[in-house]
Amino acid sequence: MAPLSPPLSAPLSAPPFAASALAAFEPDVCEGGANDWSPIASSGAMSAFSGIVAGFVFAGLVTVIGVKNPPAGDGHASRGLRLLLPCFFGLAVVSYLYAVTAGELVCARAHTEALLAGAALGADAIVVVVALAWLLLAYQRDRHREVRFFRELVHFAAQFSAFMLTGSSVAFADLVLGPRASPWFEAAAWASGGALMVAILLGWRGPPPSPPPPWAPDHWRYEIHYDRRVSVCAWTVLSLSGLLALGSGIASSVPYDAWGRPAPWVVYALAEAALLAAGTILVTAVRAVPRPRGGPGPG
Repeated sequence: MAPLSPPLSAPLSAPPFAASALAAFEPDVCEGGANDWSPIASSGAMSAFSGIVAGFVFAGLVTVIGVKNPPAGDGHASRGLRLLLPCFFGLAVVSYLYAVTAGELVCARAHTEALLAGAALGADAIVVVVALAWLLLAYQRDRHREVRFFRELVHFAAQFSAFMLTGSSVAFADLVLGPRASPWFEAAAWASGGALMVAILLGWRGPPPSPPPPWAPDHWRYEIHYDRRVSVCAWTVLSLSGLLALGSGIASSVPYDAWGRPAPWVVYALAEAALLAAGTILVTAVRAVPRPRGGPGPG
């Protein structure tokens, strides 16, 4: 009489759909082939770096709130706080986004997530320096032209960041599209980057503030003129960093089969959107950096 069940030594057969499901997805971690750089390999370190910077920003927030500044610096301290707070949230989210990228198994999707997270990181870091410049005024640390140095430092760092962001956008299209990348897009991206750098220069120089009314106090241009600029910068950081994070989250939720051969116009749109979003933050940041009291030139 034949046994009712197969012997225990016989291998159990897998369900018919399991082999096809496993064969459908092949992990691509940006190793070999046309990929000469891996955002997945670098995302762990970038996540730690962004988290450390966010921790320093949080420590600065606690210090400013806990340490009493001179009475004349209350307005400057509040402006510094308004810039530090959205940067803290932005950098903390960037650290999380890089951690998500570190676990990617789809190379094109990893490049997209790293592009958007890097745009937010490069812009938010400049705003942190602008906030520090306001804290110099709040604690009366401008006896040796420190604010003037910070103002020039912000301009240089913003121009450097704009150049690097432009290069990242061009490299993103080349890495994702490969031979399908259009040289016309590369030219258009560098033209956009050049226009952004000119906008940063004009925003840094800025138009001179309108003359104060006769009854205005001596700190009129700080309380009225720069206060508006700081508010615009803070809200721009919060909104555009949030949009970049949202875009990275949407990209991570797109199924892997959509990243095999993405449409070129989608790649170009993502590259330009990241560049313009970060560039807008940079322009508002250089407009919000203070000038030394009594300093010549535009406000």
